[in-house]
Amino acid sequence: MTSSNTPVERPRVVRAARTTAPPAVQTPAPVRVPAPDPDADRIVAVVERLRTQWTRSGADIASRLRPGVDDARLDAVERQMGLLVPRGARAWWRTVDGVDPVRTAFRVSAPTVGPGGWVPLTLEEAVRRATGRGPGLASPPALLPVFARDEELLAVRLGSSRAVVEQLVLTEDGESYQHGWRVDLHDLLSTWADSLLAAVIWLPDTHDWVTDPFALQALPRAELLD
Repeated sequence: MTSSNTPVERPRVVRAARTTAPPAVQTPAPVRVPAPDPDADRIVAVVERLRTQWTRSGADIASRLRPGVDDARLDAVERQMGLLVPRGARAWWRTVDGVDPVRTAFRVSAPTVGPGGWVPLTLEEAVRRATGRGPGLASPPALLPVFARDEELLAVRLGSSRAVVEQLVLTEDGESYQHGWRVDLHDLLSTWADSLLAAVIWLPDTHDWVTDPFALQALPRAELLD
């Protein structure tokens, strides 16, 4: 006889232990390293040479260079113009965005970048001239001026990877122009830096430069200083 008080053993239910998934590992986003740009590096280096020569000779342009623009602004210019700005020209404007004018009791003048009275243009002024919307003679199509004097411009050709500067003599009606010489922008700046060291006197009254014609005979491209 089985006692009714004997407990009945119930089957044990075994539940699987809950496991928590490990937290997802966050992979850091790859850091974009800009590709080497020898053309840009050469332009930056020669601008520093020019700064040194201007400071040595007491030229006011050394303290009147405007800070450069950023890549976003240059990208916007390329979209506006529909053509690429040469790498060397981009490096120039990233380093120097024109000059601040010198105001005296008699006039307002702009310091010149080297012999011959060439004034470096701001990027805004360059775009205005390239689109025919600003004061001064407009540059021909697909050319972006970098330096200007009177009726002449030194401009780079848009859509090219190399920053080759072309000397342009414009007509008053803006309908035609003549080519002078062509030279790599780096070579032009280097010639100016060499001449400032060897054969140039700065005139503070006119913010211009006078070259020694005898000393310039040693320079390979004396026409770049005319």
